[in-house]
Amino acid sequence: MLKPKPSKENDGWKRIVRKEINYIKPYVPGRPIAEVKAEYGLERVVKLASNENPLGVSDRVKEAIFQECEQINRYPDGASRSLKTDLCQKLNIGEDMLIFGNGSDGLLKVIAESFLEKNSNVVIPYPTFVEYTFVSYLMGSQLIRVWMNNYHQNLKAMAEAITSKTRLLFLTNPHNPTGTIFTKEEFELLLSNLPDDVILVVDEAYHEYVQDQRYPDVLEYIRSGYPIIVLRTFSKAYGLAGLRLGYAIARPEIIEVLSKARDPFNVNHLAERAGRAALRDTEFLKRTIENNERGKEYLYAELSKRGIYYVPTEANFILVKIDLDCMEVFKKLMEMGVIVRPGKPLGYRNHLRVSIGLPEENKFFINCIDKLMP
Repeated sequence: MLKPKPSKENDGWKRIVRKEINYIKPYVPGRPIAEVKAEYGLERVVKLASNENPLGVSDRVKEAIFQECEQINRYPDGASRSLKTDLCQKLNIGEDMLIFGNGSDGLLKVIAESFLEKNSNVVIPYPTFVEYTFVSYLMGSQLIRVWMNNYHQNLKAMAEAITSKTRLLFLTNPHNPTGTIFTKEEFELLLSNLPDDVILVVDEAYHEYVQDQRYPDVLEYIRSGYPIIVLRTFSKAYGLAGLRLGYAIARPEIIEVLSKARDPFNVNHLAERAGRAALRDTEFLKRTIENNERGKEYLYAELSKRGIYYVPTEANFILVKIDLDCMEVFKKLMEMGVIVRPGKPLGYRNHLRVSIGLPEENKFFINCIDKLMP
């Protein structure tokens, strides 16, 4: 029998770790409700941290999942054909313009693996969603960060930041974590200055919530032939965050490239069936958006009464500026039973990102704020 090796003699594997891994920080998810309850001995905990759908999930989705449980011993349809047909009809696009993934996060990795290499670079707004940084560093690419302009993405400056080594340019619309959008006019100016060897990735995870009429229909530009990839998800408005289902829309030749890099069976059977049911339940989506608008109006009014600054949002969360240490406020709110997202890890010190919840959840948050900031 082999004797155990001393730890110093068993570290050879460390020499083969890719150096890019050293630049990556693991993603830190929001705290689970059960964990916070147990830690602080709380009976009630409201989670307003991860921009999930507070209405839960459609009854049609529940029924579809229940009906399909007996089929999970079989591999899923690797091409998600039925869901693809349904979604393409809804979006009025060809089936060769669509690819599904394990959430839009999974597709971000596929995009990076398809187009990035060492010594290339990626242009991103800053601050922004951390996964753009993760996938870029993973592939050995450099980041060109373009600072936000008063909570808005500076598309003009991002176009000017492009170099001969730029391969991808990431935008979010609405932006995370500010909730702001860029307009059709701004977007067309960017497109007019975009080299034909740069892929523009537009993350529209929250697009169902947008009310501003200046919001551009990016699919229109894809149909016109521009090298754009739009990312969308079933995690937010459709309430399927736990099933991980996202999709990308692009020109057929770009989708063909992405298809070569994606994992086989990257969408599980229940997620595919749930996605089809979610698309059919238009009433649930309508209620989701109505709840978000009512919650937004309530939180705007209550924060304004208290003189607390917030960024007007087109998403299902609000970035709130506070005059206290956001990490300290985050901890105190959690002790009181409210989980929010502290702004410091998101690039906004002295801010909180607060998901819009059910009416009683929004009121509970405001009541807790009153106890902290009289």
